[in-house]
Amino acid sequence: MSLAAFSRMIQMLKGSPVAVVGGTILVTGSLLFTYRKVYRPFVVRREREQAEAIADYIFQMEQSKEQRQKMEGGDNLI
Repeated sequence: MSLAAFSRMIQMLKGSPVAVVGGTILVTGSLLFTYRKVYRPFVVRREREQAEAIADYIFQMEQSKEQRQKMEGGDNLI
């Protein structure tokens, strides 16, 4: 398709309500696809890594607390 034919086609569709609705649907679908397939997996992965890091930190703090209590001779661990 030549550039002139493409330009004429755009001019014809420019005022068409069907073309505007179709373009809107296309843009909305593209945004949803990009969000679901690209952005959301990245965010979920990052949140999971942060949650695991926090859980590891809490576990290490509890372990060190238990170790200190054992060294001090305490009978109650929690």
